[in-house]
This record gives sequence, C-alpha cells and structure tokens, in this order.
Amino acid sequence: MAIKVGVSGARVTKAIKVGASGVRVAKVVVGTPVKRITSGAFNVSNLGGVDTTGAVTGSVLVYDEDVGKFVAKLDLTDTNFNGGQY
Repeated sequence: MAIKVGVSGARVTKAIKVGASGVRVAKVVVGTPVKRITSGAFNVSNLGGVDTTGAVTGSVLVYDEDVGKFVAKLDLTDTNFNGGQY
C-alpha cells in the first residue's frame, strides 16, 4: 500500500510505500510552528468587511448590502428567520 502525503491543491512530492517491511512514519512536520501570539490584534472589529461602529450590548452583526459589510445592529428589520422543521 502506498500513502501519498501532500497539501490540498499542491503537487505531492513524496510517496511512502508501506508494506510487510514495517516502514513507519516517525515524524510529520507541517509548516513552521507559531512561537508567540499577542492578543491585541484578535478582535472582530479588526476583520475586513465588518463595521462594529455603534455596537452596544445586544447588538448582532447583520450583512448590509448597501455598504457591502457586516454592521452592528440592534434592530433586525428586513430579516427572515427560518427555524426549519423539527
């Protein structure tokens, strides 16, 4: 049996043949480990296409086609909720 290792959309460069010989994969490394993450940049307002101006407790993000962004709103007019069937 052959196992091909690769990334979706990328060309597979190595094939590992596993059979009765007992070949084992000892280590698989994908990418470079992240050593330090700061929490300062992780906020929904830092996402592109999101406008949180005017957000207050209870606000939800609603897509506004006129501005092409998700905006914070308290009023959910022109919104259709379909709860499905149970």
